[in-house]
Amino acid sequence: MKLSMFPWLPTLIVSFLLISFSVKPISSVVGSYSNHCSSTVMESVPNSRPPDFEFGPFGSHQSGFYYSDGNFRVVSANITRYLNSFSFYTTVVDQTDKDGTFMIEGSFELHSQFYFRSPLTGTSKDPDVTPHEPPVVAEFKNPFVLKLHGFWSESSGKLCMVGTGSAYLKEGTLLSPAAVLKLHNIKNSSSITSLITGTLESLSPSNDNNYFEPISILMHPQRNYKFTFVSGDSTDEFSSESDSEKSLPIYSYTGCRSNKKCLPFSGVIADLPGSMSLAVINCTDVQKRVQIFLKFEDNTKFSSLFHRFNPNTTLIGEGMWDEKKYQLHVLLCRFLDIANSWSNARVGDCTTSLSLRFPAIWSIKETSTIMGQIWTNKTEDDSGYFERIVFRSTRNHIESPYNLKYEYTELDRVRDSCPEKKLDRNKRQRYPSPYSSEMKFNMLVKGSKGRTGWGSADVLAIDKQFPRHTVGVVAVRTIDGFERSTKWEPQGRANLSYKIDIKLHTRPKLADESYASVVPDEKMEITAEGIYDADTGSLCMVGCRKFALIDRAPGNASMDCNILLNFQLAPVKGLENGGYIRGRIESTWEESDLLYFDHLDVSSTAYSREQARHSIWTMDLEIALVVISQTLACLFVRSQLYHAKRHPKTLPFTSLVMLVILTMGQLIPLVLNYEALFNKKLDPDTLLFQTGGWLEANEVILRITSMIAFLLQFRILQQAFSSRSNHGNQKGLWFAEKMTLFVTLSLYISGAFIVMLVDRGNYKREIVLLPTRTVDYWQRSAWDDLKSYAGLISDGFLLPQILFNMFSNSREYALSPSFYISTSLVRLLPHAYDLYNDHSYVQYKGAYIYVNPADVFFSTAWDVIIPIGVLLFAAIIYLQQQCGGCCIVPKSFRWRESYEKIPSGQSV
Repeated sequence: MKLSMFPWLPTLIVSFLLISFSVKPISSVVGSYSNHCSSTVMESVPNSRPPDFEFGPFGSHQSGFYYSDGNFRVVSANITRYLNSFSFYTTVVDQTDKDGTFMIEGSFELHSQFYFRSPLTGTSKDPDVTPHEPPVVAEFKNPFVLKLHGFWSESSGKLCMVGTGSAYLKEGTLLSPAAVLKLHNIKNSSSITSLITGTLESLSPSNDNNYFEPISILMHPQRNYKFTFVSGDSTDEFSSESDSEKSLPIYSYTGCRSNKKCLPFSGVIADLPGSMSLAVINCTDVQKRVQIFLKFEDNTKFSSLFHRFNPNTTLIGEGMWDEKKYQLHVLLCRFLDIANSWSNARVGDCTTSLSLRFPAIWSIKETSTIMGQIWTNKTEDDSGYFERIVFRSTRNHIESPYNLKYEYTELDRVRDSCPEKKLDRNKRQRYPSPYSSEMKFNMLVKGSKGRTGWGSADVLAIDKQFPRHTVGVVAVRTIDGFERSTKWEPQGRANLSYKIDIKLHTRPKLADESYASVVPDEKMEITAEGIYDADTGSLCMVGCRKFALIDRAPGNASMDCNILLNFQLAPVKGLENGGYIRGRIESTWEESDLLYFDHLDVSSTAYSREQARHSIWTMDLEIALVVISQTLACLFVRSQLYHAKRHPKTLPFTSLVMLVILTMGQLIPLVLNYEALFNKKLDPDTLLFQTGGWLEANEVILRITSMIAFLLQFRILQQAFSSRSNHGNQKGLWFAEKMTLFVTLSLYISGAFIVMLVDRGNYKREIVLLPTRTVDYWQRSAWDDLKSYAGLISDGFLLPQILFNMFSNSREYALSPSFYISTSLVRLLPHAYDLYNDHSYVQYKGAYIYVNPADVFFSTAWDVIIPIGVLLFAAIIYLQQQCGGCCIVPKSFRWRESYEKIPSGQSV
């Protein structure tokens, strides 16, 4: 049997060997169980009963956390830096010949940030769940995998397992660690104080590459859990605390006299956390009970990137839901004995209480979805005492309505501060409905002293309804009917409430760079309410600026409600320009007051659904025009090749300068966008709409046609150069070519200098709205002008051929009419489209594909001048090929015809 008949056989053998050597079978280390685990759980003989996938509090999947005092060197530091969680998957549970002893097989897998599974979610309760199959070898998604085998004692609660696996390092090194896992306190039932602890130790010598320092393990049981702490008798204590919470002033905060008394943790914490998060571990609908982790986070770091568990800043608790008062009452406990290792950790000191309530009424001064406080039952002299902590949610997102209402309290001030606009009956214009999506907008903010910024305005309430469950269901019909109607109808006035977030910064200096990112140096959060007149587009509100608890407000104020906001929304005119939203935010305090701030001018692009449809249609049209133009260019170049094949004597009389310009015109864009053929990259700042692959597919088609056009153009250039070199009058023709090159270069360089000089004053900073980032700094550069000028040179591609015909006085049909006339028409098409296109629409950056009206040579004047020039060049070529190259030159200035008749052996 020949090896060539089975080309896959060597690959299969190598793959098998790699897998075999990278992960040792469990049987190879089962013999070592007695050496490492006999003192923990004695080895037993499994029975032949059908296996199970659960034991004690362990389900098919149990999560936990690990701590390493040293360097966990078998795993990349980039993983342990962000995560310290793992999963234990139970694959086999067998009873043995010893009562209360079970044989366990499973896998131990570390979590990676590339494939993060939250360890705070409960286990699956599906009885038909299938066992987890661990990966054959470790990879970047599973950087550390162990296949373990061992025994669990039901009476002692101890589990001991040994096994081998693989570890994947960042540089691609694959290790084969062997380890022993020892866990304690695995009981059939568990409560809030139950904590499974243990260690994972390496079985390799310390000088081996597979060795790692011992890690300690902490797991909270999630099955067979019994809620014990919170009972009906303790609700009175929580109710009294909740009643005292209601008497607290808005945005009050009890300051800490010492950071030793600010948090429910012992010791001193350098940076006090500015926020906290709550994660549900387990819950039951029947008893309305919940088990949670409460984590305090540091806002000064990228806490969202770090999912590490830290028992020093985390509390565990049980809670009970009070359905009558819409409150959650939680009793919290601390993790103790966790100084240097978690192997002896325990849960205790359950003297901390937490209450959460969900306000039933929102107002301009209160829009938090969750409010609450944390306190301790200890006295000030007790160890572990801390002062009361008051907190509230920072987002206004509503997961469910829960009978939430909005109460307008400042409408009288609005009527006094905002005079009603009179409706001009002769200029009736349609404005967005109060229920339409156009009421939500991003904004550009300009202040005094060069300060700028960006922000967003989100509707909180419309009259007494909330957009989440009114706009989504009821108002959809209203929006569609409103946008499609063309007849003006009175809409009246509506009460609206807004949440406005603004980030201000000082404008950066852009002396050398054309783009700069900025970091906000001040944030403003304003809640406003007022009246919107849908017949005039006027929105006038009064607002309250809220100061965060960690900010230093002027005069120690927590809220400033002396703010007036005026916005003028843009009219909706079918497919006409929606214009801009204009507005102003100003303080009504006297300038001498500490809370006074300079007025802020606001502008925003009014981008309606009709305009979105128009932009999508425009983008589709421009994509089609680009593809059609490039396809036609290929056909026209092919016609010139066919012309040269039929009339080879005309090839030497084709201007090489013209062919170089045409060839470079295809090559340069192809090189600049070459990665589009292989990389599917989308710039989020320049792509407004998801196109479902339509844009990407046409871009690939465009690059392919560009490459074909380049190859055909290069082929013509090669043929022209070869035929010129073999021509009998090559010296005269080369002289004409040199003169053509000299004149064209002089004209092109002079033109570029003039463009740079004239447009130099336009190199200024501009602030534009983007679909994914509200504001961006951008200034027009010399490179932008040069690219536009290169397009102008390509439009006048016939100029070198005209000059060559003049200097050689040629009347040869060097260019096919189907080539130069058709190519000229293709070059005219963008300018004709620019004249036709309605640029009254507000377009985002990146929405222009075929023509960008911001370019220097795309304007009404240039769109007329350039086509006239291109057509004039085509007419001149026609005359020269009919009457001679010098027919357009007066006789007194014509080039001597004797040059074209000079023999090749003579010199000029």
